[in-house]
Formats: sequence, structure tokens, C-alpha cells
Amino acid sequence: MERIREIVEAGIRDGVIHGAAVAAGSRDGLLLKAGYGEAAPGVPMTPGTIVDVASVTKAVATTTALLICRDRKLIDFDAPFTRYLPDFGPALPEPVSVRQLAMHVSGFTHDGHAERQYFSESGVEIMRNILRFPPEKPAGKCVEYMCWNFLLLGLIVERVAGERLDSFCAREIFEPLGMSDTALGRPVSQDRAKLAQTIGTEHPGEISDFIAFRVYRDGLCAGNAGLFSTARDLVKFGRCILRHGEGLFSEESFREMTTPRTPAGALPERSFGWIVRDGFSPPAASAGTVFHSGWSGQTVLYDWKKGRSAVVLTTRCGDYDRAKRDRFAIAELLLEQFN
Repeated sequence: MERIREIVEAGIRDGVIHGAAVAAGSRDGLLLKAGYGEAAPGVPMTPGTIVDVASVTKAVATTTALLICRDRKLIDFDAPFTRYLPDFGPALPEPVSVRQLAMHVSGFTHDGHAERQYFSESGVEIMRNILRFPPEKPAGKCVEYMCWNFLLLGLIVERVAGERLDSFCAREIFEPLGMSDTALGRPVSQDRAKLAQTIGTEHPGEISDFIAFRVYRDGLCAGNAGLFSTARDLVKFGRCILRHGEGLFSEESFREMTTPRTPAGALPERSFGWIVRDGFSPPAASAGTVFHSGWSGQTVLYDWKKGRSAVVLTTRCGDYDRAKRDRFAIAELLLEQFN
């Protein structure tokens, strides 16, 4: 599509991104795929380029793993999260539920701190520290997007499933959906011709999120970031979502991830682990849409009512807001094209 090419080329020219891979899908499969610009110096971006998708990890990997665990009756979303993490050290004035973590209304915050309380140069110490500090605000009163919540949620998956998050997601999500180029922690291939280099990294195929980078580097798993995937694979994931979780989780769990429950008037409007509506929502998207974005330049959007998906993976190198606006403009064009 010429208009998509124009948006991407303008972003490259203005130093906002180095390249982009875009794809659109339906309930039956892939509708469109294209690549533009570079994934890394001298390496073209394609729909098969493996990209660190940053916080898209929260929705595609960790949230999906939680939905599967829910169906297996391993977890109750309305139970206090400390039921599954009894080694969480601080006493809480009121319970914080698993659901409140997933919707970023847990009360965990970094307000008033020069750096994240749990920060350490050691990934092992980071995962210890997330169990050492209590929420600073009352649960359920305000929305504050925090990686902290999903570090805890990833750990909960490991506790209830009895295995590492990366291996659980590989066996229970990526393999059943045929997402052969998708993995947590490190790319499935070290071939430089297949890897993107995202902002803040030294080499292609590295994790851009500095917390997840340290956690995976030191042998543990992080639920907040660290997923590597491709535009093609994320359309395969979208086919499952457009079919209400077919092959992975139940209709009841599908309703968990699609029903908004954010406090009245709050934006973004969130369901369990996903965004349902915010200021970037494309006008062409129906009310039956879930989406999520990543800091390093990625957006996935699944309109389950219309049966359409839009995936835009970029290698952002400049203005965060401009890059995000451009990705949603591309998603809008993809939805309009295949309405």
C-alpha cells in the first residue's frame, strides 16, 4: 500500500525509525505482509525479521500464559497475588489481586524515587527485590502502568505451572500456533540476516528493556519484556485471538482479555492484560478490539469483532510519540484496506 510506504519512509527520513515490518490477518490467515527500510545496518527489514517486541511481551506471552493457567484451575484472578507468592515480604494493608496486577491498578508505583526500587545490576537481585517492596498507593484506585506488575505475574505463572515462563510459553502458546520464530529471552536464530536491532541495544537480537535484559542474562525469566517475534508469527497469534482463543484457552478466558474493567473514566481502558481503548485507538477499529505496544517501536492490534488483525513492528530510533502515532496510522490503513 502506497500510503503505508509513505508513512514509513517519512519516519526513516526524519530519524524516527530505521525500518518497519507490517502484516494484516483475518480469522483464516495472512492477508498482507511487507517490509521497509533496515532491521539493522545493511540488513533489510522483512515480515520474517525477528524483533524484540518489548512490552508486547506482557500481552502476548505472560497474559496468555495466565489465561491458560486459569483454565487449568491453577489460578484465581480475583485471589490475592500473595496466595501464589507467599514469600512476598511486606505486609499489605489490603489484598492486591492477580487481576489488579494485570490491569495496572495494583498500587505499585515508582513515584518519588530516582530509580526503580527493585533495580539492580544483577537480574537475580531484581527478582528478589520485586518481593521486598509494598505498593505505595491503594489498590484499585488509579491506573499506573508498571513493569513491576508483570514481573510479579511472570513469577506467578512459574510458581503455579511449576516451570520456567519461557519453556511454558514455548510449549503451550508458540508451538501450538506454529509461531516457529517466536521465543522468550533470546531469538530462535542467531543469523544476523534475520535479526533486528532495537533502540538501546549494542547488537541485533538483544533485549531493549534493561530490566528484562538483566533478568534473562542472569538465567531467570521476566514477564514484562523479552519476547522475540516476527510480523508473520504475530498474525498467527492474532488468528487465535480472532477465533476467541481457539486452541489455547476457553471462551470464558477470552472474555477476561476482552472485557474492559478499568475504573470509570480512566484511560487507557484495560481488560485483563490488554488495552481496549485509548487516545491512539484507530477510528476504523470496532469496540471489540484489543491491542498493546512496545517501547522500542511495536504495536499489535486484534479486532475480534471484525475479524481483522494489524501488526506493525518497527526499529524505533527517535521520537516515541511520533513513532507510536505513525504505527497506529498504519494499523488504521490496514483495517480500512480489509474491512
